[in-house]
Order: sequence, then C-alpha cells, then structure tokens
Amino acid sequence: MNIQQPADARLARPARWVALVVVALTLVAGLLRATALDQVPPGLYRDEAYNGLDALQVLEGERPIFFPANNGREPLFIYLAAGSIALLGRSPGALRLVSAIVGTLTIPALYWLGREWFGWRVGLWAAALAVTSVWMLSLSRIALRTGLLPLVAALALSASWRGQRLRSLPWMLVGGALFGLSFYTYLAVRFVPIALLIVALWCLWDRRKELWCPGWAALAATAVLVAAPLAVYLIGEGELLGRAGQVSILSPEMHGGDPLGTLARSLGRTVRMFVHGGDFIPRHNVPWRPVFTPALAVAFYGGVALAAWRARREITPRLALVWLVVLLIPTVLAEDAPHFLRASGVVPVVFLFPALSLDWLTAQATGRSRAWALGFAVLVVFSGWLLDLRAYTRHLGSEAVYYQFESGVTEMAVEINTHLGVGWRGSGMAVPDVEPLPGRGVWLADRLWYTWPSVDYLVEYSERIEILDEHGRPARAAPEDLLVLVWPFEDHAALLASLPRERVWDLTNGALERGDLEIEARQLYIKLRGVSADAWVQGRGVLWEDGIALDGAQLVPTENGTSVTLFLYWRTIDSPTAEYSAFRHVLCDGGLVGQRDGPPGTHIWSTHGWRPGDRLIDQHTIELDRPWDEERCQVHVGLYHWQDLMRLSVRDAGGLPIVEDGVVLDREGLTLTEDDAG
Repeated sequence: MNIQQPADARLARPARWVALVVVALTLVAGLLRATALDQVPPGLYRDEAYNGLDALQVLEGERPIFFPANNGREPLFIYLAAGSIALLGRSPGALRLVSAIVGTLTIPALYWLGREWFGWRVGLWAAALAVTSVWMLSLSRIALRTGLLPLVAALALSASWRGQRLRSLPWMLVGGALFGLSFYTYLAVRFVPIALLIVALWCLWDRRKELWCPGWAALAATAVLVAAPLAVYLIGEGELLGRAGQVSILSPEMHGGDPLGTLARSLGRTVRMFVHGGDFIPRHNVPWRPVFTPALAVAFYGGVALAAWRARREITPRLALVWLVVLLIPTVLAEDAPHFLRASGVVPVVFLFPALSLDWLTAQATGRSRAWALGFAVLVVFSGWLLDLRAYTRHLGSEAVYYQFESGVTEMAVEINTHLGVGWRGSGMAVPDVEPLPGRGVWLADRLWYTWPSVDYLVEYSERIEILDEHGRPARAAPEDLLVLVWPFEDHAALLASLPRERVWDLTNGALERGDLEIEARQLYIKLRGVSADAWVQGRGVLWEDGIALDGAQLVPTENGTSVTLFLYWRTIDSPTAEYSAFRHVLCDGGLVGQRDGPPGTHIWSTHGWRPGDRLIDQHTIELDRPWDEERCQVHVGLYHWQDLMRLSVRDAGGLPIVEDGVVLDREGLTLTEDDAG
C-alpha cells in the first residue's frame, strides 16, 4: 500500500500537454525576468556590488568557502556570478543574469515539487502562481544569494520525496546532496534541519511504518557530508550565527525591554503578510503589498486549512505546514518583519497552499459545473498575473526604487567609464571591448571611491584614475581631458588650487542620493569637466563690479516647455573679494514663473576662490510654472551679496556703473536691463 499518496488522480501520469504548459510557463517567466535586466531595476545596490567584488576575487584565483565581507555570505551565488562576469564583464546585468536564470528555473522546480507531493495538477497551479509573483520577480531581478534557496530547496524536497515514494536510494542520495548544497545558498537554510526533524518525529509517533528510515539516514549522511566543509569553517571562525545576531529582536537593543511584545508584533505582521501588509522595503517588494492578491490570499488560507485536515493521515501536508512555520522563523525573530529576503525559505511551499485550494475547487465539481469551476480558477490566476505585473512595473519606475538601488552611484560610475571610454556605460548586458579614449583622466574624491562598492565594481581602477587624498589634492599632473568628481560637503580649496588655469571648467551637479530611512535627498557629487576653449560661448559680454564678467549665455527650453536649461559663461578678470550668489529668474509677461538662486557654478567653487583668468560654464535647469514662450518670456540674470541681498552693478569698460540689476537673456541674446527689483 502506498501510504504517501492516496490511490486517486494525484498519482496519475500527466498528459503530454502538461509538459508543454510547464515549458510555456517557464519561457514566460524567463522573459519577465530577463527583459531590460541591464537597467531595471535602475542602479546597483551595494549588496549586489559586494557580490560582484568577491566574484572578481574568485576570477583572480581566490577560492574561499565563505566570504566574510559585508556581514558574511555563503559562496554558491558568488561562484556562479564569477562565471557570468567572466563572460559579460563588470556590468549589473552580469550579476543579475544569475538571479534571472535561477528564478526562471524555480518555476519547473515548483511544478516538480507540487507533482511529487500532491499530484501534477497542484504542481501546475503552483508553477503558474509563481510566474508573476512580485516576490518571485523581485528575487529574480536583484543580484543577491537569497534567490538560490527556493530553487535548491525545492529540488532537494522533490528528489528526496521521490526517493521516499519509490524507495530509491539514488534519489535519496541526490536529495541529500541538494540539501547539503542548500547550506551554501543563504543563511535562512539553517532552519531546514529543524523542519525536517520535527516532521520526522511527528511521523515516528504515528506513521512510523510509512517512513523509509534507511533512505532518510542515507539522505542525512549525504547532506552532512556535503555541508561539512562550510560548517567546520563557520564554527571555527565563530560565524555560525553571523548576521542573525545583529538583527535579532531578542537583543535588548532591538526589543527595548519588551521582548514578548516585540515578538508578538513581529509574529502578527508575519502571519498576515500573505493577505495584508507585506515587506515595506522597495528593493524586495512593492512597499506593504501582501504576497497574494485578495482572491489568492483566500485560496492560500484555504489551502492551509486543507493541508491541516489532510495532515492527520498524510506526510506531505505535514511537511508543507511544518516547513512554512519553521522557515518563517528567520523573519519573525529579526527586525523589519515581514522581510521577504529572510522569509525566502518558505517559497518552495508557499505557492502549494493556494494551488491545493484551486485543485480542490476543480476536483469537487462535476459535469458542467467542473468547466465553470476550472474557468473560475483560471480567471483567479490570470487576474493575479495582471495585478502583479501592473503593480511591479509601476513600482520599478518609482522614486523609491531609484534611491533604494543607489542609482545615483551607478550614474556616477557610468560617467567615469563614459569619460574614459571603457567599461559598462549604462546599457547592455555585456561590457564592450573597446580601446580607451586617449588623453583622458579622472580625479575622484576618496570618499566617493571608498564609500560605494558599486563604483569599485563597475569602474576598473587604472592609472588614469586619480584618487584624491584626504585634503582633495591630486598626486599627478592633470591630463589633457580631465573629469573631476567631488563630494559636495567638504573643503575643496586644495583641489581648486590644483586645477589648471588654461582650461574652461564646466560645473554641473551630479546625481542625488537618499538613505533607506531618510526622507530628503542630497547631492551625491559635483562634476567639473576641463573642456577645450572651443566650448566657450563669447557673446556681447557684460562686466560686473569686483572683476566678474559674463561673456555669453545660452538658453535651451525642453521640448514641452516645462523647463529651461541655462548655460552662463563666467570669467574672472580680477580675484573677487567676496562670495556672491547669482539669481536666475524666468519671467513671462512680467510675472515670475521659475527661478534658481545660488552661487555661480556650484557652491563648491565660490566666487571668493576664483582666480584671474578662470572660466566657468554654469549650467542649471529651471522648472517653470507655465510653458516657455520665446515671444513672451525672458530670463533675468544678476549677482548679489547673499548676506544682505544687495545686488552688484554692471560696469562699463571704464569701470563706471551702468545698471544695478543685471542682464536679460531672451531669444536675442544678452541685453542690459533695469528691472523693478532694483
């Protein structure tokens, strides 16, 4: 008697069309996971970059069994990433391709698990539900080791249960090897032995004859043998708990003197994450979105009830329930519950529960009602697909995703590579094999290089990159074509004194950054580009007091007219004696519709530090309250003391004041004006 699965339709061999459906689901999953993988999500988060840096060490010949940097990481993903980087180069796509492939293969693995445990229909429903799950898509498009655990665990559970069902020693050995391999994926796997032990004790209590004990003993021995090298290292280095100890809510720093209350709240948030209030971190999920859509959430809890009912006489429902409970413990016991990365160990079974409900619904119906039931089940799944895809695609374009993936840092790395003509330059899975552009170099603030692992991964260090010292000084002479990237919030006097005077300096604000728990964004870097004199625009020219000249200006409205980009060409005749600000006011029909006030250029190079002969291109984009109209709009530009708001006057060639306010930039160019601000 086969006591693992009752003698019903679940044991029937699936029709040939089922294999075609599984292949189709896998192809759709692969398409969703691989499309625009080089740019979506934008940026490259630091944890992804650390994996890339360790993979580069592997390519250089190192072979560690554990990677201690960045709170410690298991090695399997990093070794796979090393192979991908060897093929594609140092790009975000090279790292994320591993996750995309792993996430795609998880779909047929879930089908296999569902088929082995509950029959092919449950396996098919489970695979279909996972194709567009926001949770699964997120795991598949971020280069973290977390996504490996669901795949390897699903394969291990499937192979071991096949060995149990067929009394096959080879399958049990395969299952044991996969369980051992799973310990090289992600920290949460360390709860797997607890789940298996609980199920074994439960079955020994009332289903002892159904367990094939020799096979499970062989599986356990194989798993221990495979996992032993890593276990020995972790125990020897005191890394067995690792990151878990830092985020545990059991520590006084986390629970604040209320351990039971903190635990209860964490447990409550975790239990309801399937229907209400999922992970709030934008890297892992659409913030607060539950695992399932409402209809599928009902099916999930219905499946849990069905599994609990069947667990009285079957082993696989017991295993599914115990696995779900035990593998949720890593997120229950840690801060920020529910945390979809820490809960990733439940993925192999979580889709089985709504699949059980859908299978039960269609199996209970007969005759015409069966077709209606099947149509309803398909509609529930398909509507879940549409809702998930809509939510996820909108989420990927959000501001939260931009900042959470540290996109500004990636933009900075792309600027460096683009200037040098090497490396990954913002698009493409692979790094192009091209010769560097001659005569170019980059000076980079040490904070920007050493703080952001994404820069270290995406930009291959060479002699053409100069890391400035702690005072901002370079050690070598400036190259012919120089790009300087500085952190805005430090003293730049030493750097500015080192800049060659014969260059034209184009000053532009770089990208923004924002921390995970911060509300306001801030400037990540400012760039200075030493360009040739050909870039200088010489117009009518205007001379202000204190030796400042505006040689020319350019105005470029956007296509829809909602903003204008203003280029001002400042030149110093003498060293200015004070720090001045510039006003840039856009007026249409005499009314102010947009403005940008601040130091000429950027605040890192104040007018007080300008040297005689310095030339700066000042670029600013001004958002407008109404569309730009060249017939009715002008830009007023002038200088003033920021301390008392007193404006500098425009002088004639003899140094006598002409007007007090400044100049107007319109379609005719620069003209003198006196506006009513006086």
